[in-house]
Amino acid sequence: MMARRVRILVVVLLIASTRFDPAEATEWFVAPGGTGPGTRTAPLGRVQDGLGSAMPGDIVTVRAGTYTDALRTVRSGTADAPITLRAEPGGGPVLVTSAGTVLRVDHAHIVVEGLALDGQYANAVAVDVNNGGSFLVLRRVEVRRSGRDCVDLAAPSNVLIEDSLIHHCLYPANGRSDAHGIVGGAVRDLTIRGTDIHTFSGDGIQLDPGRDAAGWDRVLVERCRIWLAPLTQSENGFARGTVPGENALDTKASNNAPRARLVVRDTQALGFRGTIDNQAAFNLKENVDAMIDGVTVSDSEIAFRLRGPTTFSGAWVAVQNAIVHDVVTAVRYEDNIENLRVWNSTFGLNVGRPFEAASSRSAGVNVRNLLVLGSRLPEEAFDRSNLAVPNASFVNAGAGDYHLVPGSPAIDVGAVVSSVLTDRDGVRRPQGNGPDIGAYEWLRPIMGGRPEGVFRPLLVR
Repeated sequence: MMARRVRILVVVLLIASTRFDPAEATEWFVAPGGTGPGTRTAPLGRVQDGLGSAMPGDIVTVRAGTYTDALRTVRSGTADAPITLRAEPGGGPVLVTSAGTVLRVDHAHIVVEGLALDGQYANAVAVDVNNGGSFLVLRRVEVRRSGRDCVDLAAPSNVLIEDSLIHHCLYPANGRSDAHGIVGGAVRDLTIRGTDIHTFSGDGIQLDPGRDAAGWDRVLVERCRIWLAPLTQSENGFARGTVPGENALDTKASNNAPRARLVVRDTQALGFRGTIDNQAAFNLKENVDAMIDGVTVSDSEIAFRLRGPTTFSGAWVAVQNAIVHDVVTAVRYEDNIENLRVWNSTFGLNVGRPFEAASSRSAGVNVRNLLVLGSRLPEEAFDRSNLAVPNASFVNAGAGDYHLVPGSPAIDVGAVVSSVLTDRDGVRRPQGNGPDIGAYEWLRPIMGGRPEGVFRPLLVR
């Protein structure tokens, strides 16, 4: 027994002795026109040379300027010693541009921060992340002008895209073909946070167009803004004034994998109309279990197109704390959808149809605590917890502010829904004698501070 304990102790000591020591890390410097070995005073001239030199724990710091590099990872970092490629803190803009793939990631534990990556509208993915690229972090990056997808993820896991800007992903084949902002295959534990995605000829985010049998799972989209608008000038074969894209988010999933889990929260989607038939901000279908919490959809044909079983399993979708306005249809449910919940949401100004059934019965549709600006409720909202109210019930519906005013008939009269614990501002429900109907709880004025249960809201960039 003593010998066994000694062996265990030796193993533990060996593991501890091999942990990364930050003092051993090297910082490599890159600057335009550099010819040195990569020191602070004698920088390298190519970003790729910095990547080629960096070992686990090292940092490649790139000074302001333009670099005509096609970057490719060379080796992996580790969990406690990633390889970091970054724009120099406090420096000016760093642009890396190449006619094709600007960054290819084949290795794990890579962090990229602060770079602008420009694909020059070449017929190639701008950022190509392959199966080996797990634990990738793209933070404060700009990815732009791709002739295909801006960011293409094969099947890595634990990828974070944060506080970034992804735009002008345009593929003009056949008049308009798919080029997505972010596309993922059998990804696991993907987080897209605080990111602005716009001007694409496919979808802002598309999940698993190949329906990989391994399946994708645990995707989180939060505090993002995904949008389309008419082009202000001609771009890569698309005429000025064209709205090129399809959906903010589109899901596909294999029937042979467990049901894929998706959460979208505190996110805005707008501008999805006029390109394809039944164009929707959120096109959720196939073998997915989706929670859509605290989103705003406007200026679109359809806010939520939610599809039941066909040759594929149908989507299971919960929409809560949503604000929908200026759309032709708020919710289009199709193919006898089996599991759709619309709870504690507000349908505001200029909603042509709150619900549209397409080859579908409403038996799988559960609507509770829905607040509709208008004189009557749709037939799907037969539950007593739903309510139609006039414009005066809201702070400023014309400006998109659907908080309740004092005396609103929606206050304290909603049904208790055990899974809707907060409103879209993070305020705990209920604040009074009962939950309020709609996306917001009304906060009673109090003396001496914030009401109990109020959390700092997540703000959309």
